[in-house]
Formats: sequence, C-alpha cells, structure tokens
Amino acid sequence: MNNKVLLLQRRPDESFPQNMNFFEIQQQPTPQLDKGEILIRVLFIGVDPVMRVWLSGAKTYIDSVQIGQVMPAFGVGQCIESNAKSWNPGQLVFGVLECAQYCVRKVNKLFKVPSFVEIGDPIIPLTLSIYGVTGLTALNAMKQIPESNRPTQESPKTLCVSSAAGSTGSVVCQIAKRMGYRVVGIVSSEEKVEFLKELGVDECVTYNKCKQNEEINVNQLTQLLKSHASEGIDVYYDNAGEEILDAVIPVINKRGYVLLCGATSTYNSWKQRCGLKNLAKAIENSIKFEGIMFLNEKQKMYDGFAEMVEMVNEGSIKHQEEILLGIEQFIIGLQNVFLGKNKGKTIIQIYDNQLLQAKL
Repeated sequence: MNNKVLLLQRRPDESFPQNMNFFEIQQQPTPQLDKGEILIRVLFIGVDPVMRVWLSGAKTYIDSVQIGQVMPAFGVGQCIESNAKSWNPGQLVFGVLECAQYCVRKVNKLFKVPSFVEIGDPIIPLTLSIYGVTGLTALNAMKQIPESNRPTQESPKTLCVSSAAGSTGSVVCQIAKRMGYRVVGIVSSEEKVEFLKELGVDECVTYNKCKQNEEINVNQLTQLLKSHASEGIDVYYDNAGEEILDAVIPVINKRGYVLLCGATSTYNSWKQRCGLKNLAKAIENSIKFEGIMFLNEKQKMYDGFAEMVEMVNEGSIKHQEEILLGIEQFIIGLQNVFLGKNKGKTIIQIYDNQLLQAKL
C-alpha cells in the first residue's frame, strides 16, 4: 500500500514564509508495526504556529524534525491495523501524527476519540481545534487561575490575551467572558478587531500601531495597553512572548497571574530572542508566572472534551475553522498562518477517498 507523505527537504531560511520550497511530496511504502504500535489512516491534520520551531530543528515537546523526515502534525485518524492491546481497528485517535496518508504511532502517545464520534461525523476535524489541544489547553489553563485572581461582584478583574484572534486566544476570550472578566485582546491588525468584538471582547489593542522599522516599540505598546486597561491587568494569557509579554508586564497589577501558553513572536527567529527587559517589574509586583502544557495529561484532556462539547452546544463558545483539501494544501495552509491570512484554525483534510470536502 503506497503512502503519500510530505518531507522536510531542507531548513527554511530568512525568506520564510514568502518562500515555501523546502518541502517535497513523495510516495513511500506503508510503515510496518512493532509491538505497542498501530497503523493510522490520517483523516485530518492541523496547521499550528509551533511548526516553525519544529522546522528549525529545535527540540520542543516532540523530538526535533530532521532533514528527510516526514513532517509531524497534530492530527486525527483511524486505526486500520493494531499491534497494541485494547486498540482495535476502527478506533478514532488523535495526537501528534504526520503529514501523510498513513503513519505508525506508539499508543502511549495517542488519545482515543470518544466512542460516540463516528466516521463522517462533522465533529472529527474539530478534535484539532475547539475539541483538541487548541481548545482544551485554553479550557484547562483557565481552570488553573487562582481564586484570588478571579472576578467577583465585589472585586472585578481584567484579563488580557495576546494573539487573541487565534485559535487558542479566541477560546480564552470567550471562557474569560463566561467567568466574568473584563477582557482586553491584543491582535496584530484592525481586521481582527471586528472578530473579537463579535465574541464580546471589551477592548482591543493592535500592536502593529506600535511598530517602528518592523520592530515593536515596547514602551509605546505598554502605554497603549494602559489606556485600554486603566485599572491594570489581573491575569495575562500569553501566546506571544518576547516584546508583547515585555510590554504587558508593567501593566499587570500586584500579585497578578501570567499563563505562559505560546511564544509566537519567537517562532520565526527562535535563535535571536531578545529577552525581557521589564522582568524586574514582575519581581517588584510579586507576579506569578506559570507555563502550561496539557498534551501528556490525558485525563484532563478527556474531561475537558466533554465539558467543551457542552459549552459549544449551549452556544457560549463560538469557533472558526478553515478546511483545505489535500496533502499538497498543507504548504499553502502553513504559509497563510504566518502571513496572517488564515481564518481561524487551519485544518488539512488528508483522506482523499472522501469525495467531498468536509463541511463544518
């Protein structure tokens, strides 16, 4: 059985994302199974900003991607052959799969999709967005916020989110509103402000207004944030890192709380990180920082799945996805994400025996 795969041919250079000619599509034999592994027919894969770090060869929560390796991706698929106990053909799975028609994975790194979801169900691609790592990271992270930093009728609180219009940030905004926060969203452009307003976000800050020679002026962004968060920020959900995090720190109130989820500002230049200049302010104000990573906490992911389904069904959480058809579209999808042209979560439909593109 032939297997169409997308390989990393060479490392991206400074012309990324305009130049995307570092991938190659090949036909390879279907991999063989070892003990504890299953063969997966890949149905859908997601396009995520962290892929830029993977392409650089840096090690993250997955091993570094080597030249000639099939590109990894968060994906959902169906087990078609098993050499692992309690994992049977037909089982739907999600986790870090590959940009390929078929891949082999050890089951200890995978999640089983709940049994009420069947092939053809429109919920399947959503396991890569609202019901997957994207949405469930947002949900589980918000549960970690200390009680002292949560809003009450007597003590209102402000929560700020960077990359607020992104697939994770937009979910954070909505959960924060549901919890009673006043929400300030940080975005790159005015085009994304309207989307956030539709989600109920109270204030939006556009960091491109603070750019000089393509670099963010940290002090200027800090002042802009202060004008939109006059009472300060009690909780900051960081998806950006670097200059944006640095600009937010002076606006955070005493004993504020910071959730570190991503660092998109470093993904295209991870070797030239500039660091934080306002860290002393965080010490002065006793600000607590906490990194979040739920990929290996299976029970939290399973519990969150059911809770998120309930919130979406009741209409309190909206989500937006864009599905592109065919493995070749991964390159376009990745480029669009880094050019800011994507509309919500970008998902690639791989399994081409489904004659029609999936509809959400």
